[in-house]
Amino acid sequence: MAQSRLKYGRAVWTFILAYVAVTILAIALSVSISIAMHVTGAMPPLENPAYLLSERFLPFLNLFVWMAFAGVYFKGLAGNELALRRESIALGVFWLLAAMLVDYVGFVLIKNPISLSPHDFYIGQFPWIYLIYVAVLLSPPCYLTLARTLGWKSASYEAGGSV
Repeated sequence: MAQSRLKYGRAVWTFILAYVAVTILAIALSVSISIAMHVTGAMPPLENPAYLLSERFLPFLNLFVWMAFAGVYFKGLAGNELALRRESIALGVFWLLAAMLVDYVGFVLIKNPISLSPHDFYIGQFPWIYLIYVAVLLSPPCYLTLARTLGWKSASYEAGGSV
């Protein structure tokens, strides 16, 4: 039976890079929409029309960024298809738990200009925050499926073709 062997060091550094990248891109998207909409003045995120509009794009942004970093994670790895699939699920779960922890600490516990109360973060951003978490969870298996379908060579299966 194929074993999932998550490479924790690789999982951590790809998580950090993906999290920083998606955070910067999400803030840039919100600021760009704010400029385009001529939104002025500081206001809480859930009252800012530019942020509320950008929220609708964040699940897709997260899916694309996390899939790209799944590609970085799987670059050069080889294994049978079942082992890579299991590893992709383990990676998605690891990234999801890490993202939930970092989100809670960085956007709820630590007070900053973009922090929210627990209610605003988990209820006020419904359904977008949960769709983002689904995107983080599913990005590694989605990457492997896309890579296999397109014949990319970032990770390879020992049997059944290449990914």
